Amino acid sequence: MPDILLIDDNEEILNANREYLTAQGFSVTCADTGIKALTCLHNRQFDCVVLDILLPDLDGFSICKAARTITDTPILFLSCLDEPENKVRGLMSGADDYMAKPYSLKELAARIQTLMRRVDKKETPQNGFYIDRENKIVHLSGKYILLSTKEFNLFMMFHENPNKVFSKQDILDKVWHGNAEIGVVPVWILKLRRKLEFAEDIIGHIESRYGNGYCFIPPE
Repeated sequence: MPDILLIDDNEEILNANREYLTAQGFSVTCADTGIKALTCLHNRQFDCVVLDILLPDLDGFSICKAARTITDTPILFLSCLDEPENKVRGLMSGADDYMAKPYSLKELAARIQTLMRRVDKKETPQNGFYIDRENKIVHLSGKYILLSTKEFNLFMMFHENPNKVFSKQDILDKVWHGNAEIGVVPVWILKLRRKLEFAEDIIGHIESRYGNGYCFIPPE
């Protein structure tokens, strides 16, 4: 039976979520403060955490960051804050998904199931990172690299073809499908390098091959 931790200071929402998820076959634990939530996370291992942002003691972002120091359990933000910047902040603090209130209980259960399936299927390479293709995030131990669509497509092209040299024209064709000027390629390579540089020893790095193009070198 999947074990779920619900964190919300709204008693009505907690009860509704608990009753529905219990009926769907989940074992549910509730916490209405950040301190209670962190105590639960220290004492038990959960299959998924559903976390509100606005709590009376700690905000959800802080709780998420603290949780990531002790568990890799999937975390789903469930919040009335639906601005894009809050979603980005939530994902960057370590969450795996974000839902805005109001919401469907049926969708909530489906999102939880999806996150648990993703964990079951996820292969964490020995070098210590994995790629969330849906949200375009590279996860490392306690750190996260959020990529734009172009950056992600560029990264995946290199990552899936280590040690292969791509010319600027190759990259333009594969990532932009020819719908851009060739001068955009070095600009986006530079952007991607800057985001990856702190983790080159884990992920690898992009080398310039002058006169030929660029090559992705995985870590030794």
